[in-house]
Amino acid sequence: MEKKVILLVEDDAEIRVMIKTVLERKYNVLEASGYSEGMKQLKKQLKKQIDLALIDYKLPNGNGLDLLKSIRKVKPDIPVIIITGFGNKSLVVDALRAGVTDFIEKPLSLKYLMKKITGILDGKEIDEQPDIIKNKDEFIMDCIATYISENYKEDLKCEKIVGMTNINRSKFSKVFKKRFGQSLVSYINLIRIKNAAELLRNPDLSITEIASHVGYESITHFERVFRKVNGASPKEYRRDKK
Repeated sequence: MEKKVILLVEDDAEIRVMIKTVLERKYNVLEASGYSEGMKQLKKQLKKQIDLALIDYKLPNGNGLDLLKSIRKVKPDIPVIIITGFGNKSLVVDALRAGVTDFIEKPLSLKYLMKKITGILDGKEIDEQPDIIKNKDEFIMDCIATYISENYKEDLKCEKIVGMTNINRSKFSKVFKKRFGQSLVSYINLIRIKNAAELLRNPDLSITEIASHVGYESITHFERVFRKVNGASPKEYRRDKK
């Protein structure tokens, strides 16, 4: 089935890259850093598909409300979410008059954002409060955690993951540990071992196959990490769960 298309307009490069990285697992993402780029993307897609627009209110060369109005003129039916740190009543009224579908306030909760997008595209009402996110760094770390959970089978190099954020290694380590209570390497291992523990319930899979499936090239390394997390070897764990 063809992926749905999301137009993402966000001037903060770090936030835009993180949102795009997470969304691309499920959607095709058209990105723009400001009003002018957003209009260019819109014009390119006039005869093509856009299923949802996710737009920051504060943009270079204009604002999200101006872009919303332009979208409504050419694609009146697509849902539009405005992201804003300016939650004043006049903006809300103006956006509602222009046909906004929903608002999400900064700092963003990734979990809430994804639920909102899925709910709108599936025609379902999402009636819940967003998680409390204190700042941009927490949002970026949540995006990284989501990326890890979806890509744990791959060769996840720490340098690559840190490089995705444009945060230096020292600061990344501090912020990640503050957010999740452990290092990046420990977090990756935990996600892999949790999935391995589930796979061990399947007697048709060998321990070597499971190790490879969750991202470990070395069976010795896998067994060592598994024991550290679960207090038992994979073989002992499988036996005890029978």
